[in-house]
Amino acid sequence: PPVILNEITVVIRLWNKQLTHLIPPHIKQREVDLWLNKLQDVLIDDPQHAIDFVEDFKLNFYSEEIFVFTPKGDLKSIKSGSTALDFAFNVHTDIGTKTRGARVNGKLVPLSHVLESGDQVEIMTSKNINPSVNWLDFVVTSKAKSKIKSSLNIEKKRISIEGKQILRRKLKHFKIKLDDKISISMMKFFKINASNDLFFSVGNGTIDNKKIKQFVTDYNRSFIGFIKRRIGSNKKKVDKINKSDHSIKFDKLIFGKDQESLKYSMASCCDPIPGDSVFGFVSVNDGIKVHKKDCPNSISLRSNYDYRVISAKWIDSQSHKFNTKINFTGIDDLGIISQITSTISESMKVNINKISGESNDGTFIGTISLEVSNTVILNKLLKSLKKIKGIEKVTRN
Repeated sequence: PPVILNEITVVIRLWNKQLTHLIPPHIKQREVDLWLNKLQDVLIDDPQHAIDFVEDFKLNFYSEEIFVFTPKGDLKSIKSGSTALDFAFNVHTDIGTKTRGARVNGKLVPLSHVLESGDQVEIMTSKNINPSVNWLDFVVTSKAKSKIKSSLNIEKKRISIEGKQILRRKLKHFKIKLDDKISISMMKFFKINASNDLFFSVGNGTIDNKKIKQFVTDYNRSFIGFIKRRIGSNKKKVDKINKSDHSIKFDKLIFGKDQESLKYSMASCCDPIPGDSVFGFVSVNDGIKVHKKDCPNSISLRSNYDYRVISAKWIDSQSHKFNTKINFTGIDDLGIISQITSTISESMKVNINKISGESNDGTFIGTISLEVSNTVILNKLLKSLKKIKGIEKVTRN
């Protein structure tokens, strides 16, 4: 481009004017050729940063050079003040972008280590390494800076493409199709100016699952009023259940497939009573709210916030058995499993559904699935197991 050609002309004129009387002609020509070759590489590989390259070169045109050695003894000249990372890019771009460490005179040094004349420099590489933004703080040479910027742009594009695919899958889980409309809504929600920046933020984890769920909640909120009115107009008649009859038989709520006893409150929109078919909804501020399955808000909650719905049912706590698991660790002594099962099934009269475990170098870990009537019995059982010789730790799963 004309701008770059003008910059090149200025630099060469400065060179001729200032250095003609200081260095031999053959040396001057050699250095000009070297610089022009470097500039040509930049123009081909990364024209976007070619002007940066020229500007940086002008600022450092008169700086002194130092001479360092490769592990094989080859002599390399490089700008004074250069770091180990500068040297890596000086050797070859592919070595620079894959640098994972450096040794100077046989000692491991940071990538920002400043080299001195006479140093022997060894660069260690890894195919799993990619340049990061902070690398720009570790280099002073134009070539290294331009190559790092170019690599960062390529890496950003790669992460953006991956981020778009990740976002598409995440939104599909909430039955939302990623299109231009959704992208614009997300950019407004997260205050991002470009879709590529949005996808990059998803790809690098800045916008994580929690933040995506926050967007989905906000996006669906505008539809809730419509759904409520729709459901309200088609509300089914519900038979009233005698509260006194059910309160005698059904006196406890349990949640989830593990049938846990959790803290909850009744939803005011449907006022469930013991014995009703119900489900739990994990609200943002009020914990678990219990709704009837035919609640007017049921369809809205299940369709828009399915990930916050938890199964629930009423039970008679006097006769119901709860499924639970306990974990234990200890010393793998002969007969210890027999003592554990004996304590559970005979002493505590608790049913064992399943037992599993493994030993390793004299220690063991195990899990037992049980049926217990209440937490009182479970706590007594845990205390009894802890008394068995060789048991180190017993916890409820």
